[in-house]
Amino acid sequence: MAAFADLYRQYVRQVYRFMLTLSGNESEAEEMTQETFYRAFLNIDKFEGRCSLYTWLCRIGKNTWIQYNRKKKTLSLYEAENRCCDADISEQAERREKIGAVRRAIMNLPEPYREVLIYRTYGQISFKEIAAMAGKTESWAKVTYFRGKEKLRKELGEYENEL
Repeated sequence: MAAFADLYRQYVRQVYRFMLTLSGNESEAEEMTQETFYRAFLNIDKFEGRCSLYTWLCRIGKNTWIQYNRKKKTLSLYEAENRCCDADISEQAERREKIGAVRRAIMNLPEPYREVLIYRTYGQISFKEIAAMAGKTESWAKVTYFRGKEKLRKELGEYENEL
């Protein structure tokens, strides 16, 4: 139990930032961070050491976030005051819409693009660790990331044309 408490103290801030980046909401990030560590505690015996503990926690966190959004049926948006206090209401609404569009576009990407983009962009996990989690090469992780970004650009470009 003491070892897990040390693990918690070491990684809680990083996991919280990862969850905050994914959710865009402080209270949801706190809730999902706690859920992530709870699930990690229940499954610590399944950690195989093929990646770092932080990467493993991010994988649990990503799955927690996906399940949370499935329950909600919508993706949460950043609060306007967290992004720009001086912007007028129309600018805030436009910014929230763009952030929501990016999140929806990421969630609509097929695997493995979605997973690689989430780990690399939000978790800042190295290509080497992403490859290890997937049982693939580092080159595969890089190619998948860049192809995923292209798919995301294409989908967001179509979204922009609709506005």
